[in-house]
Amino acid sequence: MLIFKEANIKEDSESYANKHNLSYVKLKGTIGCMINGAGLAMATIDMIKFFGGEPANFLDIGGGADTEHVKAGFITILKDPKIKVILVNIFGGIVRCDIIAEGIINALKELSSDIPIVVRLEGTNRQEGLARLKAVSNLSVIPSYSLEEATQKAVMLSQKKAECS
Repeated sequence: MLIFKEANIKEDSESYANKHNLSYVKLKGTIGCMINGAGLAMATIDMIKFFGGEPANFLDIGGGADTEHVKAGFITILKDPKIKVILVNIFGGIVRCDIIAEGIINALKELSSDIPIVVRLEGTNRQEGLARLKAVSNLSVIPSYSLEEATQKAVMLSQKKAECS
């Protein structure tokens, strides 16, 4: 369940994403995807399908993402009531993984969601980002160290939550 603290909760996901300079396309699945880069997003969607899951969206936060882009990404994804799990897959080249981790922490503290989040960080300041996520024990963040591992975990969690529903 998600508790929105923002004023305009009725705004659709695509409009909200567009206002925040995010590339977003709604799909039919239950695994929300937050990724930087269209190529990485397509590879992630392919991997989710390969392991038997269904992506709920294509969301590219971009190469210059900051903590506000991450928060806007979570709000966009969590507007979809079918979301069972969120997969964050970031390659830190231009964007730093520690900044993404800080954005995840801030967004989750503010949004009050109990949806599990699988996070794969790779690249610049990866260790610092993972350390920040691990330091906040009350978040439902599951670190992963490869795209394969991350997508397998996300698919498994999505299927488990679907069985419980």
